[in-house]
Amino acid sequence: MAKIDMVMPQMGESIAEGTILKWLKNVGDKIERDETILEISTDKVDSEIPAPATGVLAKILVEEGKTVGVGTPIAVIETDAAAAAGGNGKAEQAAAPAAAAPAPAMTAEAPAPAPAAGGEVVRAGTRFYSPLVREIAKQENISMAELEAIPGSGEGGRVTKKDILAYVEQRKAKPAATAPAPAVAPAKPAAPVAAPAPAAPRPAPAPAPAVTPYDQDRVEVVPMDNMRRRIAEHMVMSKQTSPHVYSVSVCDLTKIVKYRERVKNEFEQREGTKLTYTPFFLEACVRAIREFPLINASLDGSNIIMKKAINLGVAVALDNGLIVPVIKNADALNLVGLARATNDLANRARNKQLKPDEVQGGTFSITNMGSFGNLFGIPVINQPQVAILGIGAIRKTPVVVGEGIAIRDIVYLSLSYDHRLIDGAYGGQFLQRIVEHLESFDLPQ
Repeated sequence: MAKIDMVMPQMGESIAEGTILKWLKNVGDKIERDETILEISTDKVDSEIPAPATGVLAKILVEEGKTVGVGTPIAVIETDAAAAAGGNGKAEQAAAPAAAAPAPAMTAEAPAPAPAAGGEVVRAGTRFYSPLVREIAKQENISMAELEAIPGSGEGGRVTKKDILAYVEQRKAKPAATAPAPAVAPAKPAAPVAAPAPAAPRPAPAPAPAVTPYDQDRVEVVPMDNMRRRIAEHMVMSKQTSPHVYSVSVCDLTKIVKYRERVKNEFEQREGTKLTYTPFFLEACVRAIREFPLINASLDGSNIIMKKAINLGVAVALDNGLIVPVIKNADALNLVGLARATNDLANRARNKQLKPDEVQGGTFSITNMGSFGNLFGIPVINQPQVAILGIGAIRKTPVVVGEGIAIRDIVYLSLSYDHRLIDGAYGGQFLQRIVEHLESFDLPQ
């Protein structure tokens, strides 16, 4: 039987490495082409990886939990098909379907590429830097030359969050060196000068608070998985980066609720997809963003990056976390197109079938806390975006209408926005415009 080396696939242009989460097949198991045989995690998304050929899983080269670069052999597959295709007995290399061949390694002499857009992994010199590491370096005014000199403990010498934070603490602990005054030759022998009094010792930095001891018989220590770690780092980075401001509005969705109840079955039969409330919110957001373009922008230092495409992220809850797939060019889609795109991305997110490029490039996001019965919530901004809309539960509520009281379908909408760019008036007006578009939605009769 001929042998094929299965390599770590390149899941997107900015993906440099992947972590083996779980092998779904054991050594010696028969596998079919396109059958899922393992799960991997990148810094963008978790994915199920299919077999590149039919045969037998002869050897697993990278164990679960290990991180390796794109193009690294991770398994060996023995296959008769490869031999029939002209194999010469030597191991060939095969990446998972749709995986591109890895780019040649850059040498230290190669010039560093221009900084990538927010959210991508940047390679400078000989190492890659994650968005979190770059953000910390930016906040601490660490130059690229300094970054290159930091010893890395990650895969292939990659600088981790722990490495750069240790460097920051070490740099802060060093007293600033004062330049010595130039020596002046005295015209005549100088009288002995008393030695200066020793400088007062610097107070030692306060020690980090000790972890409260716990009774090991009464607790279970569970390590975070890759997704939980990514979420934790991204959320902390967002709160450290953006001064969050919040606005909340009430919206009357009665017309939309009645319309959806009336047409949802016919819509599903005709279009082949369900009509949820999400596409209505997305279309209202698109209309409002056109009037308030700063909501669709991002910040790069002191520069405002105005983005022409409206790419809407829709948060999807998973069993072990949260992911935000992106509907690209949402402003080019009608209600039906938004419904199809939303349902497709949500289904593939839950089945670990998203591509890394499908969770990048968002310009504005929405998250629906109402699907869990919550009245409203205050979401954290999805960096490098500057705003996110939170949608609460739709509740039948008594409301004053004219001189009477009526039962209406009411929803709370909350907007979190970055005060570095968006002021309260602008954010509040944008949120109110979403409400107006929803309450006056042009619905077919």
